[in-house]
Amino acid sequence: MADREERRFAEVSRDSVKLMAESAGVDLGDDVAALLAEDVCYRLREATQSSSQFMRHAKRRKLTVEDFNRALRWSNVEAICGYGAQDGLPFRSVKEGELFFVEDRDVNLVELALATNIPKGCAETMVRVNVSYLDGKGNLEPQGAVPTAVQSLSDDLLKYYQQITRAILGEDPHLMKVALLDLQSNSKIAALLPYFVYVISGVKSVSHDLEQLNRLLHMVKSLVQNPYLYLGSYVRSLVSSVMYCILEPLAASINPLNDHWTLRDYAALLLSHIFWTHGDLVSGLYHQILLSLQKVLSDPVRPLCSHYGAVVGLHALGWKAVERVLFPHLPAYWANLQAVLDDYSVSNAQVKADGHKVYGAILVAVERLLKMKALSLSQPAEGATNAQSGSVMGAMGYRVSSPGLSPPPEPLSEAALGIASHLQAGGAGCPWEEWTPVPLPAMYCELYSFFGDSLAVRFSTGPGFGSYPPCTPSQLSDTRKEPSGPASNPDTTRKMPQLTANLNISPRQDGSPRTDPPPPSLAATGSGRTLARSSSVQRSRSSSSRSGQRSTGLVFTAVEKPLEEELRAEVEELRRFFLQENPCVEEGRLGKLLEKALSVHHSDVNVLNAEADERRYDFTSSLYFVIATLTTMGKTWCIKDIMHESLFFDLENNVI
Repeated sequence: MADREERRFAEVSRDSVKLMAESAGVDLGDDVAALLAEDVCYRLREATQSSSQFMRHAKRRKLTVEDFNRALRWSNVEAICGYGAQDGLPFRSVKEGELFFVEDRDVNLVELALATNIPKGCAETMVRVNVSYLDGKGNLEPQGAVPTAVQSLSDDLLKYYQQITRAILGEDPHLMKVALLDLQSNSKIAALLPYFVYVISGVKSVSHDLEQLNRLLHMVKSLVQNPYLYLGSYVRSLVSSVMYCILEPLAASINPLNDHWTLRDYAALLLSHIFWTHGDLVSGLYHQILLSLQKVLSDPVRPLCSHYGAVVGLHALGWKAVERVLFPHLPAYWANLQAVLDDYSVSNAQVKADGHKVYGAILVAVERLLKMKALSLSQPAEGATNAQSGSVMGAMGYRVSSPGLSPPPEPLSEAALGIASHLQAGGAGCPWEEWTPVPLPAMYCELYSFFGDSLAVRFSTGPGFGSYPPCTPSQLSDTRKEPSGPASNPDTTRKMPQLTANLNISPRQDGSPRTDPPPPSLAATGSGRTLARSSSVQRSRSSSSRSGQRSTGLVFTAVEKPLEEELRAEVEELRRFFLQENPCVEEGRLGKLLEKALSVHHSDVNVLNAEADERRYDFTSSLYFVIATLTTMGKTWCIKDIMHESLFFDLENNVI
């Protein structure tokens, strides 16, 4: 009985396995062939059992090749091809040996090609549904119709798209504001997002029209601020359009009357806003944007307007971007900028004016760098600093999530560059990989060698940086009486005064940069009007040779020296005139004051000539000229002697 049960199953012998292996060019031993034969028998029985289930489900009693192939597919095994014929396969044997094979039939390819009964492949099984409505209208599309790849917009959405684009790119400013507000809060325009992105991507075609570029940037801002839109992959196209407005030499920049500088400032602001609100979507772009900005800044062939865009772009991305990209590149770039600023030819007037724009942008960026670096150093190393830093931030007049900082994934004390961590292993593409932090005193001394007294320093009158107490007038007078010495002690080095880099790229209705709100002490000293220092203040330059004439202690303290009483009286009278908030000053009176200051030392007359081609002068820049001139005379003068902190006024309301 046991012998009968064993003979019920067909077995593949060991010799058959050895013959199959020899036909494939493999020599197998008897033990290996026996094991393979046993495994082959098990696999064949398993596949046959599964194929018999498919046969029974089809209510058939004949096992077909398709049933066997279905069983193989079910077991994730490749199906057998070439055995789908209905007729039986004729086996032949070789007389010389015990070998059986299937006889191949000759096929006439000519007859097969000219045959009319071309076999059709079997399509995949699918279900097609045709919906019939109760109202009798039915489905308008024919049964079995394949849906189109791109669904067409509805009439309402198409009309909305046309009206919005016409309103934004039209001539009516009121209608444009209404359209932008609706675009910023509409929750039903997700289907129109690709169309709006396509319109924004056409910035290259309107590079000659600053008004249209400004409107397109406002459209970007509205789309970014819409809480109901998920930008997804479209954020890269938006960033590309914004970067074009920041870096590219626009056709409108050829005419010096076109204010393309404000457009670049607003585009940099918008870039910072995108990184702050959609950091998860643009995490892979941070290093790429930094590399693009560095490449433009290091290219001397690029025009100065592109260099200006690179500087404001780095400033907008945070102070760590300025520290790692702009600050190390400043010595190499300064030689080219100095050559432009020292050229007093008439043909170089416009290029020189552009150079002053770049100079001012770099000055504002490094002032922000110094201020934020001092803020980071002032935070205690121990824990429980969040509450203290939050109170300091609130007292300073700006929130913790300020565009002046780096993007959110980059902590204030983190050594990493930004939020694109997967690009840090780029090696050759990241020149700042081997960057080492520079101490704050050394950084200030190096920047002072470039900017001189234009690198403004003031003592804080409000809440200081962390543990730094505010300087009172008595302390300030005591400080001025102390002799200046080298700042070799690290403890005294960290007690540097608060810097005046209050400028921050922030939103505004006209799209231009504005300053941070002043501290409460500043607001209280004024006479009811918030006074802010403008970003376009042009400051005097100081050659690097002047830094060697004074000791390092002058970097942190201001020493009073004798001054002509007549000049001091006129400056004091001008100061009282400022405090009265009179928006007008006679040009002759101010010119007389500058002429008297410059007549004492004729070698620095280029300070005024550097701004001679500018049509607008503001009070602060004029006072900076006086201070710079007196400094070249060897008579260092503390800024607080002639100008109170509340005199950092708005340029728009105080222009001569």
